[in-house]
Amino acid sequence: MDDTDHPLVPTPNRPPAHAGQPAHQVDHQVVDYSEVPIRISPVPLPRATNPAFRHLRSQAAHTSRVSKRSQLNRIAEMLGAPIPPKLEVAGDSRKLHPQQLFPMDYVHWEDLTQDVVSEIIFNLERKPTRDGEQARDLSPATRNTYRALLRGVAQEAWGLKKMSYEDVERIRALKAQKFKRLPGGRAHPEDVIKALLEECDSEDTALHCRDGLMIAMLVTTGMRRAELVGIQLEDIDERTHEVKITGKGSKERVIEIPEGVWERLIDYLDRYRGYEPGALLTPIWNNRNTPKVTKKGLSEATINQRLEVVRLRANSINGTTIAPHDMRRTFATDLYNLGMTIREIQTLLGHASATTTETYLFDDSKEYRQKAAKLNANRFGMTQRSEGNHEDGS
Repeated sequence: MDDTDHPLVPTPNRPPAHAGQPAHQVDHQVVDYSEVPIRISPVPLPRATNPAFRHLRSQAAHTSRVSKRSQLNRIAEMLGAPIPPKLEVAGDSRKLHPQQLFPMDYVHWEDLTQDVVSEIIFNLERKPTRDGEQARDLSPATRNTYRALLRGVAQEAWGLKKMSYEDVERIRALKAQKFKRLPGGRAHPEDVIKALLEECDSEDTALHCRDGLMIAMLVTTGMRRAELVGIQLEDIDERTHEVKITGKGSKERVIEIPEGVWERLIDYLDRYRGYEPGALLTPIWNNRNTPKVTKKGLSEATINQRLEVVRLRANSINGTTIAPHDMRRTFATDLYNLGMTIREIQTLLGHASATTTETYLFDDSKEYRQKAAKLNANRFGMTQRSEGNHEDGS
C-alpha cells in the first residue's frame, strides 16, 4: 500500500486497527487521526441548523443544488455516514420525496478543519463507471469544486455560530490547484449540422420532429442543455419570436429564434405537442406520436442520448464525434466568422467573462504547433532504400 491508497481513517465504522491494543501486539498501519475527525450522528440532524443544507438553500439554480447535494453526500459516505433508503413518489420515480433523508443529514459539518478538508480533497476518487474499471483521481477542476463547496459549508457553520472565524479563514486559505486544460469540444462545419437535421427530417414522427427542433435550437441560439430543457411554453413570445431562458446562477436572457427554426417549432407544436402549458421539449414514450406534456422537460442525459442516436443514423458523418456542447461552440464560431464581435457573442452565450468566450473561438497554441511542424517538415523522414538483395538476408 502506498501513501495514496489508505482511506480517511478512523470513522465511526472503521476505528484504528490498533485501538486499545499495545503497539507490540499488532501490525503497524498508517493512521491519519487518533480519534474520529468528524462526528457522525446516529439520527438525522435538524436541517435548519445543518450548515450543509443552509449552503444548498443559498444556491439560486436548481441544477447547482442537485449537483452540490450529490457531492456532499459523497463526502458524507466517505466519512462513514449511513445511506438512508430511497423513498418512492407514486407515479413519478424521478421526483424527490419530501421526507427523503441523505447521508449528509448525519454529519456534524461544524467539525470541519483545514486539516480535515485537505484530507477529504486528497482522498477523493472518480467512481468506476464500468465493471472492472479502476477508481481514478479526480481532475484538478473537480477537486477545486469540492474545495469551494466545503468553504461554503464552513462559512454557513460560522454564520450559525458553530465554527470560529479563525477555522473558517484557515479552510478558506487552502489554495486551489492550478491547471491548464485545453478547451473541450469543437465547432462543426455546416455539412455536419445539415446531415444531423436531414436525418431528423427523414421520417415524419413526433420523435424525429422534436429531435430536429432540439438540434436546430442548440446550434442557432447557443443555449446550454439545461437552458433548453428548462424552456416552458410561456417563455416563448409568438409575436417577436423571442424566448426567455434561464442560465447559470438563475441569470435570465432573451434570444430570438431564427425564422427557419421558428418554422420547425410551429410545426412541432401544431402537429404533435400542442399548446398545453408545460415544458417545450418533453418525453415521447413507447413510440407514441403524441408527447407527454409535463412541467419538467427532458433531462440533459436524454439530449446526449438522442444526439448520439441521430449521429449514428446519419451515414454521411460516420466516425464524426459530436457532443451537445459542440453545438454551442459551433454557434459562437459561426457568428464570429460572420463578423460579430466577442462582446456581442459573450452576451448571447450568457458568459460572465469575455475570456470564457475567447476560449470558444481561439486556440492560442495552434500557430506555434503549425510553425514547429513546418520547421521540422523535411527532417527525420524516411531515407531512400536501395533496390536489390540485402547482405544480411533480412
